Amino acid sequence: MAEIRDNFIKSLDDSQCGITYKMEKVYSTLKEKDVELYLKLQEQSIKPQFFAFRWLTLLLSQEFLLPDVIRIWDSLFADGNRFDFLLLVCCAMLILIREQLLKGDFTVNMRLLQ
Repeated sequence: MAEIRDNFIKSLDDSQCGITYKMEKVYSTLKEKDVELYLKLQEQSIKPQFFAFRWLTLLLSQEFLLPDVIRIWDSLFADGNRFDFLLLVCCAMLILIREQLLKGDFTVNMRLLQ
């Protein structure tokens, strides 16, 4: 559970266990899985800090209904590589709304992601 605490320690922000690294990891995973979507978000200057910070620090609790959050958390806390799993879920969330993101402009996409 210490890895959750690390998200809130400013001195760790830029380290491999810090929140900045994890937000960038969402984008690097997206780049591996869907280059076109990654390039679209880059082209629009949509940074992972604009949406992934909330997703990661709140463990997706604001993105889903409570029964779904409990299911996600159950999987998350049962997995020894819990933050790798969380990063993959965040990447999957982007891919699920891929078509909307590819069609949208900056404003529309920011609304979708926040």
